[in-house]
Amino acid sequence: MSKLAAGQALSGVTVRDTLSGGPVTVGKGGKVGLYVCGPTVYNHIHIGNSRVHLFWDVVARYLRSRGYDVKFVWNITDIEDKIIAKAGAEGVTWQEIVRRYTDSFHERLALLNVGLPDVEPKATEHIPEMIQTIKDLVLNGLAYPAENGDVYYAVGSYPAYGELSNQRPSEMRDTEKGDTGFKRSHLDFTLWKASRGDPAEPSWESPWGAGRPGWHIECSAMVSKHLPEGADIHGGGTDIRFPHHENELAQSKGAHPEAEFVRAWCHHGMVRMANTDRVSGEATEKMAKSVGNVVDIKAAVEKFGADAIRMWLLQSHYSQPIDYSEAILSEKKRSWERLLRFYAQVQDATSSSRFSDELAEELTVRFDKAMRDDLNTPEAIAAAFDVTGRAGRAVSDGAERTEFGSLATALGDLLGTLGFDLSAESGMEYDGVRVQGRDALEVGEDILRLAVERRNAREARDFATSDRLRDRLAASGWAVEDTSEGPVLRRR
Repeated sequence: MSKLAAGQALSGVTVRDTLSGGPVTVGKGGKVGLYVCGPTVYNHIHIGNSRVHLFWDVVARYLRSRGYDVKFVWNITDIEDKIIAKAGAEGVTWQEIVRRYTDSFHERLALLNVGLPDVEPKATEHIPEMIQTIKDLVLNGLAYPAENGDVYYAVGSYPAYGELSNQRPSEMRDTEKGDTGFKRSHLDFTLWKASRGDPAEPSWESPWGAGRPGWHIECSAMVSKHLPEGADIHGGGTDIRFPHHENELAQSKGAHPEAEFVRAWCHHGMVRMANTDRVSGEATEKMAKSVGNVVDIKAAVEKFGADAIRMWLLQSHYSQPIDYSEAILSEKKRSWERLLRFYAQVQDATSSSRFSDELAEELTVRFDKAMRDDLNTPEAIAAAFDVTGRAGRAVSDGAERTEFGSLATALGDLLGTLGFDLSAESGMEYDGVRVQGRDALEVGEDILRLAVERRNAREARDFATSDRLRDRLAASGWAVEDTSEGPVLRRR
């Protein structure tokens, strides 16, 4: 960490709070409590689901790299209607569904180089805390037991309901399906579901009889237990701002009005499928399991690599929606490889010129400024491309690569903190041309263009041009081998 970064470490990070609509600075005392809503484990997460986990993992990495004491929590919803339905459809226990898809969740995060949080609590491990929160709500007059054994939150008893999602209760929709005839209002939501006697459904004893918790209550209980001073930042998708986060806020403030629940709410935009068939070219369809247009993480990593996915997700501001297509991912893959090749060329530099020191200082300043201003990863990455572009031009004009040691350190800090893999031992692919192992870190854009031109000539059966380009590559120290999977470029 540079002296600049160290000096700024405790000055706080400013984020835009969804509730107030304005900036909120957190971490001034050097500590940050971060809570993010995790998955309901009834299916594999897809590439759209991964945005929230990858982004907040980056935030935790950044804060820790700058000296903050971070406690990072995300939950696992391991009891919910979708889990029970999946178990029934497959004829297995709900515990088997939970085990399978929790393992799958962790496996797919590992493929993306996303680390796990400090605490990953499960809903079923916090039944006593949820029951106590419900008891507090009933005592405070914000919840009521119904004749059917359910317990409901009385939305009309909480005047601030709707502020987080910027809605009036009179305009809200009913968000719960099924038998709601025991509610006082259609907007009231379930805190405790009474057991209906189905042996396949789990249940726990409570003051209101056997049953299980509703979905929303778990996060209120978990924040209270694991971040007793409140969450500095509560993250999640815009799709659960209402009703989930709205209900969380109402529950927590209703049960413990004297306590600070969340200092800043941060919601990330949805991943959308790029609709290339439309004349406008706009992407308007949300990626979702219910729609059936999801992209499997394993397949995406195999085709594009984890770092291309990371570049795609981080080059858009977390609060904005982001479009997915194979063309977009291919472009992000090339962008990442361009940065990686420059880093590889200077990472073993033995000295630092004045120009290198200036660029390194600029990169560090811009990186920290971007991240401290609403966690602006696109601006941070733009700074990396700008600075390395100027350094690359200097090298082309005769500057020695060995004199960029300070820039290599600053660039490595930025890329490593953002979670990119700086080894690239597996090589890379450029427009159909494969470059293996460490050679991928040394090949230049001019050599890659020649290799692509040769491939195109060979596919067009223009063998004279193909042979001429092969000779030019050989003269530059590169050999190309034609394989069943396409041309492979390597050092001679």
